[in-house]
Amino acid sequence: MKRSYLLLLSILLATAATWAQRTLPVSVRQFLDERTWCGRFQPTPSLMGQFSTYVPAQMVNGIEMVDAFIAIDSDDVIDALQNEGVLVNCIFDGFVTAQIPVRRLTDISLLTGVTDVEISRKVQLCTDSTLSVTHAGQVINGNVNGLPQPYDGTGVIVGIIDQGYDYQHRAFRRKDNMSQTRIVRVYDTTHETGHPVYYQKLRMPGSVFMGNEIYGLTTDRTSTHGTHTASIAAGTHVNGYGGMAPGADIVLCAVNRMEGNISLVELANCVRYIDCYADSVGKPCVMSLSISVPGGQHDGQDYFSKVVKQTCGPGRIFVIAAGNTAGQPYYATKVITRDDPMNMLFLSKYSKTADSTYFYTNLVADMWMRNQWKKFSFKLHILDKNIKRIVWESAEFSDATVIDVSSLSRYYTFDSSLDTTGYIKVERKISSDGKKYELITTLRNLVSKSYSTVNGKIVSRYAIGMSAYPQSSTICTADAWICNSYGGFGTIDGEVTSHDGQHKYTSFYSSSGDKCSIGNYAVGDSTISAGAYAARNSYYSLFQNKMITDQSIVVGDIAEFSSYQAPGYGVLPEAFPTICAPGVNVVAAGSRYSYFNNSYNTVMRTSDGSLWGVMTGTSMAAPTVAGIIALWLQVNPRLSVSQVKRILADSAIRDQYTMGKNGQKFGPNGKVDAMKGIRIVLEDYKFVIGDVDNDGFVGINDLSMLIDYILRGSSIDPINIAAADVDKDGYVGISDVSELIDILLKS
Repeated sequence: MKRSYLLLLSILLATAATWAQRTLPVSVRQFLDERTWCGRFQPTPSLMGQFSTYVPAQMVNGIEMVDAFIAIDSDDVIDALQNEGVLVNCIFDGFVTAQIPVRRLTDISLLTGVTDVEISRKVQLCTDSTLSVTHAGQVINGNVNGLPQPYDGTGVIVGIIDQGYDYQHRAFRRKDNMSQTRIVRVYDTTHETGHPVYYQKLRMPGSVFMGNEIYGLTTDRTSTHGTHTASIAAGTHVNGYGGMAPGADIVLCAVNRMEGNISLVELANCVRYIDCYADSVGKPCVMSLSISVPGGQHDGQDYFSKVVKQTCGPGRIFVIAAGNTAGQPYYATKVITRDDPMNMLFLSKYSKTADSTYFYTNLVADMWMRNQWKKFSFKLHILDKNIKRIVWESAEFSDATVIDVSSLSRYYTFDSSLDTTGYIKVERKISSDGKKYELITTLRNLVSKSYSTVNGKIVSRYAIGMSAYPQSSTICTADAWICNSYGGFGTIDGEVTSHDGQHKYTSFYSSSGDKCSIGNYAVGDSTISAGAYAARNSYYSLFQNKMITDQSIVVGDIAEFSSYQAPGYGVLPEAFPTICAPGVNVVAAGSRYSYFNNSYNTVMRTSDGSLWGVMTGTSMAAPTVAGIIALWLQVNPRLSVSQVKRILADSAIRDQYTMGKNGQKFGPNGKVDAMKGIRIVLEDYKFVIGDVDNDGFVGINDLSMLIDYILRGSSIDPINIAAADVDKDGYVGISDVSELIDILLKS
């Protein structure tokens, strides 16, 4: 009998153990298995991070704990959890976030009222993935990665020109003292309540805020773009999220004068302001601007490109986004003669219920003669798409003209609710350098009078086109861009019959595409342009409490929207962008005054209300590149634009994607690599420790400049920050003065 009881008891115990194991939450079992495996494997800390799926346990008040979500059937369970030693952080509807003692993990998982436990997975944060794939994280932790010291942008100014700032965001506070801001200046082009801004005795629009005044600022407008881009470039690292140059000084320029539309004049003023401020404190600077314009002469000779060229030089670097118009039929080009003009068919994206030739609301096209001093002449026409014949054609014009809807009354009318007329207007301009001619064509408020309805969609019988000729008999090259997002250029399959019916043409309309979709201001020789690739295809949504994944995104490949200039296209012979950086699902700071405050793409909120979330675009790639350049400027504050471009080219990552079918979209180089770049800078720039004035030797003037810099927080003359860090601790402080005095006494 005793043996039977023992057998029954052993069976019951085995069954209970099996039941407990079977009902233990999956993530708990995997965490414990992984923990056991890692314990046996005994990898290095870096390998542990690579192989682990879940966050590692950490010591909290002397107890080893692990982060987890705990699902509960009522709030009454919270007291029981706390009695078991669980640290409950936040209470949500049906679950809490908490740290669980590892030694009590199994018991707590099976506690009455606990319906599930999910150990926090090790999420590859997009700012972290940006730091990782660009190797900027290795540079920031340089002393453990074979570099002479950590490099975080200390002594460098990062200037952001944007809108939508959350000035009190934690991403802009000092890591060692969150009560202090890292923003050294705010130049707002709208508000006049700060200090007036003068340049050469001329008052610039807006005003500047400095010192304690910055703590009184909230936001410049209810958007988030500027907060995001600024934190990518130079954000302080908070809970794993951080920027490329977390030690740099931050200058924010808010551009809001034009009711949300950004003026190039505003941008030019901001470039000037950042440059002047950097001069006043004797520091190098890198500026980041995330705007793009598809139209323009694309040769670096426009006014804004000239502003950049006149500003940039040693220690002054300018980075701009390449643009987000790849994949769109916005560009056409052709070698033209009098007998073989460039024919363009205009498309206008009015609505999803009508085709692109039914209603030309406000389409603007921009055509440039690539050859200097060569002028255009042109004809306008209407194509009957049903019979593929030009049914109306204007006279040939060589100057500005307007064709009113009355001249097109057989084919097009106007929408009276928008305007009392419609028209086609063509204007001729000459470039700012007086060497190139431009035609600007505007189609406004023209509605097709003949159409059919196919599957509920209006299909116009007619389409409007244009033929452009050189006025002389010479061979010329023309480039055309659509200037807004309302349209594009189209083609017609098969033969097109001329207006007189005497000729039939195959491939009549110039083929269009995105081969020169790069933004107009991204091609200047003093500009570094940034394209975007995908470093990740998923992120955690705080408000949806789940991972969001887009399987259509190929990690490592160019972003489908990233603008570029393919070799052999465009006005300049170079391929663009200069370099590519992560720009898809990038996690960075977001403004609490924007939609980020309640959005599916928000990933984290801290106790002070600061938000982090994802945004996508070359707008995210540009500040990534700018922040990495700030790291290089910390080593050599006198780096020129040409030197930075050479370093970018020599250090770029080239892989299967940059060399594959989308390779031309990466530009001539590939993906930015902060670590390889800084090694090149260090090799090229052999500065002398203590040579603060950068004159080649260490003397009493270096000591004077160092003391002045520490006392004032700036210097009248430019100083070599890297050389001023005499004790090589990554900071310039009083200990460097002591070290420099020792060097001088021993010399």
